[in-house]
Amino acid sequence: MALAILGGCSSLSDLSQEPEIYQVAVDRQEALRQTNAWRAKHDLPPLQLDAHLNEVSQEMADHVARLDSLKTRRHSGPSLMKRTQTGGYLSAAGAENLGAGYASISAAMTGWKTSKDHNKNLLNPYVTHMGIARTNRKDGTYRNFWVMTLAKPVDELPQNKAELSTR
Repeated sequence: MALAILGGCSSLSDLSQEPEIYQVAVDRQEALRQTNAWRAKHDLPPLQLDAHLNEVSQEMADHVARLDSLKTRRHSGPSLMKRTQTGGYLSAAGAENLGAGYASISAAMTGWKTSKDHNKNLLNPYVTHMGIARTNRKDGTYRNFWVMTLAKPVDELPQNKAELSTR
């Protein structure tokens, strides 16, 4: 009887274990190139890579990989603003694309470009910087999780009305 109880305890502890996730290096220059090529086709200015937004993206990619789901309260406007407003970074505009299951940056970009809301974020005229990250998990439904965070730092906002008229 004691063995049966202990056996049941070990299976309960297995359920509470964290899933095995690992961060995957992303060719950020290639991601930037593809994003900017898409934006150029739509007469939008290019974005710049941002180390802080890479970190924000990585934290979110880890989060959704642990969940094995893109459904999370963290994926909301107020949460995005809170997550980007760290480390002295202040954002005036922001957007975020999540993706799951894509094996490459090209596949993720295709998925985002063909999704109405994700494409709207890629073509957001108010953002100037981007970060991107990928996290994989050993098991689960999707295994590959991508996050692209887009923002415009407050320090890029016009300081006065004269600057507004020249932009």
